Amino acid sequence: MRQSAAVGVRAGSERRDATIHHYRESFMKGKFLVPLVLLIPSLSAVAGQCETNFVKKGNMITGTEYFTSVQVSGLSAASAIGQVRNAGIARNMVVLDEDLNAGTLVLEEPSTAMSRPLPLQVTADNSGTVTASLKLRKASVGHTEEIKKGICEMIGSLKPGKTAPSRAAAPKPLPTVIDAPRLAREIEAQAKENAAVVADRYKGRMYTVKGSNAGVSDGKNGRYYVTFQATTSLIPGMAGSDRELFATRVRCLLQPNQKAYALTLRANDRIQLTGTFDEYNDTDFVVELKDCVGVK
Repeated sequence: MRQSAAVGVRAGSERRDATIHHYRESFMKGKFLVPLVLLIPSLSAVAGQCETNFVKKGNMITGTEYFTSVQVSGLSAASAIGQVRNAGIARNMVVLDEDLNAGTLVLEEPSTAMSRPLPLQVTADNSGTVTASLKLRKASVGHTEEIKKGICEMIGSLKPGKTAPSRAAAPKPLPTVIDAPRLAREIEAQAKENAAVVADRYKGRMYTVKGSNAGVSDGKNGRYYVTFQATTSLIPGMAGSDRELFATRVRCLLQPNQKAYALTLRANDRIQLTGTFDEYNDTDFVVELKDCVGVK
């Protein structure tokens, strides 16, 4: 009986060791990856939180506001801000402000002919809570479902993580084609609301500007400036008035290889120049572009 008991104990021990060995091999071969993945919140679950928590407040008179939030276990503030930042860059949004340590981010979609830029504010903390808010200007109307979809596509794809991802490279933008007077009015109007934000809002934006030549002047280090007329006229040179003295103009600093182009321009010529926003000078009423080249 003692021998049989000893054999039974030995056999049981061998089966236990074999079982442990089997599970260890299965784990190493990835057979238990599916249960582990289930511990990570799915994208649809996070997006569902965003949609469920989405709230609209206010009205056209006071300004409509939109809020939402998500909770992602194992997500740090830095990782959350980095992920949302990269999602915004992928959508060609402008990063106006970013602080990984404080967990704050301000993104903005470029203005279009139909809309003015609106800042999206995002905050995050180390508990994994991420909030997003967007406020419309007074008397503005927004499409709630489109706004919800846009925001939730960005924060609804958040994944757990402790460190911020590397900054994504922005897609190379195509120049925005625009008339000089319209670009001048657009920037001037936004500067009246908040001049401090103009530099960050337009930094790096490329434009192909159309209009009439108001004059060519010597610039820095042998480079030349071309200034556009402040108003558009079907008959070049006939749109002048005393009010133009105080109208904002667009001025382009040409690339060094554009000297021949500059010397052949005449007053009132219809021109197109492609350049990058440099600065807005509200003292001289000038929107300045740099590295400009003539477009034929």
